[in-house]
Amino acid sequence: MPLLVVLCLLLLLPCQVQSRSLEGDNTVVHSAPMPSTTEDAGFDSSVILPPPPAFDSALMMRDRAQYEAGLLLRQTPRGKQAQNDANYVKLIESFSEALGMPISAEHSPELLALLTRTSNALAHFSTNFAKKHFKRIRPYVLYKANTCEPAQEERFSHTFSYPSGHSARGWGLALLLAEIAPNKTEALLRRDYEIGQSRVICGYHWQSDVDASRMTASATLAGLHSNPEFLAQLAKAKKEFAALQQRVVPAKS
Repeated sequence: MPLLVVLCLLLLLPCQVQSRSLEGDNTVVHSAPMPSTTEDAGFDSSVILPPPPAFDSALMMRDRAQYEAGLLLRQTPRGKQAQNDANYVKLIESFSEALGMPISAEHSPELLALLTRTSNALAHFSTNFAKKHFKRIRPYVLYKANTCEPAQEERFSHTFSYPSGHSARGWGLALLLAEIAPNKTEALLRRDYEIGQSRVICGYHWQSDVDASRMTASATLAGLHSNPEFLAQLAKAKKEFAALQQRVVPAKS
């Protein structure tokens, strides 16, 4: 990936100060068939990201304020949406309404294949190296609190927070879908913004985790555009989408 791209992306995130770390690392590593090595992805997320905010910094005060604001939304319709957004399995499908058509194996197999494999690469290369390096504690673990999705608490308590893998997947997929359907850009990016903020509302991530994930997801997606396998699948998905536009099936709400 051109150095200029990385430099431009770095300008999008404010400088941050060093945080304290935790010992141990059981970060979940997602398979990433496209690409398969750090060199293929073009960068190491732990190198391009600044450290997460220190516990005594102004940025950490913002993170705490956002966490507390999220707590107030837990019992509202927005909190219910955040709980639904926590479902990794339905992350890709959740963009169907914004795209204006179903994303499924039955309706759009080439598009689903592109998004599934890209999602894996986004989760791995956008976040895994930085998570292992910075070892930031998750909000609900720090506060010994509940989240909006208790079933996942034990699993994620052994993984790290910075940056957000869920948000990285969502942001990268939204950008990719906007490339395929530019007339849906606003709806797609708005949907992803909701997905990222849902991680804060649920207590799984700090706001700065989500902000950082959008930068590294953008960098990962830029790197994938030099990968021949990715470009071939992207071309198939664009062709399929163009054909489907001729016979649009309403997306499920």
